[in-house]
Amino acid sequence: MFKIKKSIINVFFCLIVLQSGSFLYAAKKEKVNIPDWINTPSSVYPNSEYITYVGSGTDRKAAELDALKGIASVFGQSIKTETNASSRMVQAKLNGLIANSEISTIDQSVKKVVDVDMLIGVEIANFWFDEISTWYAIAVLDKKKASILYQDMVMKNIKAFNSLVKKIDKNDYSFDTYALYDFAEDISKENEKLLQRLIVIDSDSASNLKKQTIASKEVHVKKMNLAKELPIYIVIENDVDGRFEEAFYQAINSVGFRATLDGSVRYVLYAKFDFSRSDTSDKKTIRCKYNGETFIVDTMTGHQIIPYSLSGRESQVDFNEAKDKAVKKIIQKITSEYPDAMEAFLKEFIVE
Repeated sequence: MFKIKKSIINVFFCLIVLQSGSFLYAAKKEKVNIPDWINTPSSVYPNSEYITYVGSGTDRKAAELDALKGIASVFGQSIKTETNASSRMVQAKLNGLIANSEISTIDQSVKKVVDVDMLIGVEIANFWFDEISTWYAIAVLDKKKASILYQDMVMKNIKAFNSLVKKIDKNDYSFDTYALYDFAEDISKENEKLLQRLIVIDSDSASNLKKQTIASKEVHVKKMNLAKELPIYIVIENDVDGRFEEAFYQAINSVGFRATLDGSVRYVLYAKFDFSRSDTSDKKTIRCKYNGETFIVDTMTGHQIIPYSLSGRESQVDFNEAKDKAVKKIIQKITSEYPDAMEAFLKEFIVE
């Protein structure tokens, strides 16, 4: 009987201890002070002066990333889109010709998913861990400071744009002039992106600066009008019934330039094609291997521009059939690949 009573007392004592522990834990939990910026960011960072976003995650980095993605979404985007800036634009930023928005303090993991350009003037102002499982971070943008940053960047680009436009000779129908227009268009697009963000921060300043800029669409129209007046003469070595020449005509015209039959023009596209035969080991199939090399010569300077090459092989039971198959493949490549090759080269064309 004594043993039973003792056991009951022990169990009762354990329950009291456990219950006391629960009360102590609950009391401790009640004492945790959640920072005001988590539930009401505006109480710490007034909406009139700041743009904020509170992020959360299982660790500090995850919370920071969530906060940065959130504040980027204020400008209309949170997830990074793949954009390939031309090396010409990258170099211009590095040389200080145009504004460089690269933020060296942003972690590489952030740069992979958020457009860094969206984070100009943004900082992670505070972190907090709830002592259980969740981290919190608040991303803050000081509107006044950010507005000054954006205005300075836009003004720098306007200066670079105006300097570039002054170099354009409207009567000079050359790839050099085309490249100047193309570069000016890129700078104009860059400014349009900056102004889209500035208008969220400081609409009055954005409106005033916009009056000093020229729309990229307007520059593009001028560039394409020039292209129409820039003739290119085509010379093909080892053509097949004029089919390669016709393919280049289509490709050149699709980009906006003008192929011509006038051999006295400044720009001449030279192309050469070679075909060779080889048999498979079982002698059942015959291959036609093909190679093509092309470039445009500036007859005024002697420079070779827009190099392009293609190669491959096609197989059939008869060489003529294999060659015909190869010819069709060459035509397909010229019409689909050469326009991209032209645009890619001219996008990188160095303008002094």
